[in-house]
Parts: sequence; C-alpha cells; structure tokens
Amino acid sequence: MITELKAAAAATSPWKQATLLINGKKVEWGAKLVLLLGQENVVTVEAPPAIARALNLGLVNGGDLNLVTSPKVGDWVPPVLGKFEWTITPDAGKSGRITLVFYSREVVVPWVHQSAVISSNLADEVTVLLNGEAMPSRGANFIAGQPNLLTLEYKNGDLLAGAPLAIDVGPLSGVVPSDFTCVPELRELSTKHEWTLTGKQLQSGIFKLKLYSEGEGASLSTPANRLSREIFRFLNLLNFDLPLPPGQVVLPRNLWLVFRVRLMNSDGSPAVGVDVTFTAPEHEPYQTKTDASGIALSAAMRFSNPGDRVIKAVAALPVGATPLDLLVRITGGES
Repeated sequence: MITELKAAAAATSPWKQATLLINGKKVEWGAKLVLLLGQENVVTVEAPPAIARALNLGLVNGGDLNLVTSPKVGDWVPPVLGKFEWTITPDAGKSGRITLVFYSREVVVPWVHQSAVISSNLADEVTVLLNGEAMPSRGANFIAGQPNLLTLEYKNGDLLAGAPLAIDVGPLSGVVPSDFTCVPELRELSTKHEWTLTGKQLQSGIFKLKLYSEGEGASLSTPANRLSREIFRFLNLLNFDLPLPPGQVVLPRNLWLVFRVRLMNSDGSPAVGVDVTFTAPEHEPYQTKTDASGIALSAAMRFSNPGDRVIKAVAALPVGATPLDLLVRITGGES
C-alpha cells in the first residue's frame, strides 16, 4: 500500500509539468543525475509560472565535495525565457554524492534529485566485467554465436548504481556494430547495467567496447577484443575443457607435462593447420600446428620448483593473434 501511495504521489506531482536538463540533455523522470568532476555542469529547469515564478536551489553535499555554484545556493532565481539555470562546478579528483533540491513558492513539496558526481573517465568509477571477471588488459576473446554477459563492478560504492549508461561497439577491423546483438540494445541507456552481447555466427574481427553516460559526458573504452569463429580451449588427457582463468590446474613438480589445446570452428568442425605457439616460464617457446582434429600439443616440459605458472598458447587466426592462458599451480609432491 505504501509503494502504491508513493507511485500515485509521483504520478500526480506538480513537478511533472517541469523539465530538468543537464548540459542540455533531458533527464528522464526519476533518473539519477550525473554531474562531472572538474568542469562546469549546466543545470536547467523549464517550468510554467503556475508551479514556479522563481526557484531556489538547495544542495545537500553527501560526499564532502568542493562545489562552486552560480547563482549561489539559497538565492531565489527568476526565469529567463521560461528557464531557470545554474552552473555547478565540482573540484576534480573526488567523486561523491549530492542531492539537488528545487524549492518554489507555488509548490509546497520541493523537487528532489539524487545525483552522482563522477569523473569523465568512467575507468575511475567502474571495472567492466565479462562473464563475472574483469576484462583482460590485452582484450578478450569473444566466440561468434556465444552470448556474453557484461556487468559493472563499482569502485566508489554504489555511487553509479541507477545512473543511465549505455554500451556501443567500436569496430577496428572486420566487423561493424550490426554484427552484434545486445540486450538491452547497443546505445540504449539503461539503469540496470547488465548487457548480453552476442557476435553473429560466422563473423570475425577486432573491436572495442565503449561504455558511456547520457550525452557521452563520461565514457571509457575497453582494450581491443577479438570476435572469432573459432573456439580455443586447453584440454586434459580425456579431451575435456580445462578451466579458464581464474580457475587453476594443480600438478606435482618434476612431472613431465605436455599441454594440449583444441581449436574448433563455431560450426563444430576442427580448425586444421593453424599455427599455435606455446610459451611457459623456464622453457623456450614452441610452435606447432593443429592436426586433423584441431588439436595442438606443446613440447614436453617440467617444473622443479613449486609455485604458480601461466602457460600461454597463441593461435594465428585470421582475426589476428589470439591468446589463451592456463593457470597452473605446481605443488611440492613428486610424480
């Protein structure tokens, strides 16, 4: 019942007749505002005289930020051609929360807006996660036809939770944005911050992902990623997939090891004759080719000292050099 009353009150609020804009971009009713650090943010309210002949801006500084506001907070501001306008300039270097409160003599209840003050570089605010893990600094491998879940890990609490953000594909070679399907759609602002991105079957190429706020005031771009028709995995001796990082394989020291990878086309056929280079600590690189089953084997190697190792395989695919890592923990046991 309380939720229904709040919804009814919002629907009948006199402020529904007003429009709020940030740097010229309309803010949808109920959406969290995003203001940018270290620059002027122009806040505009358009309202008819029936609800505001003058407006007074109140500001609750929940993030202990240094802010310069013009006109000053607490001053009654008359409209100019039906618009009320303020410039808010937060100091650079510290993100946080503020609440903007607009008072009118014509309306008893003020108009309240929760706001996030953030860096224009969204990498200062969030980490982009691919299927639950941070995207690798050298980019990620996307397999054509396989859905991938993109989410965000917030670096400053839940400051950006509920703020409208969108993603887009920035093609570098071989693909265009229409080669991908996304839910919600590419370039569609969303407050949920979850996107399911799928490269179309039989497509391959190199691309970046761009995450951005309303009007692209704040944004970040990921490293170059690869969309490939080939499925590339490390295998165990029974030809089952070994875990991807951060999963580990535990092996005893002094055991002679041969690592194997399989390279399959997305239609299920083996990718034959593809160059694969294996590298591992304490061993020389070894180059080979995939066989008729799409499998390539490393040279034999062993590790004398316990500890963690990264075994790398790089396949020379049409889309470019495509890396794959296997995390190995060498224990103190004997073979």
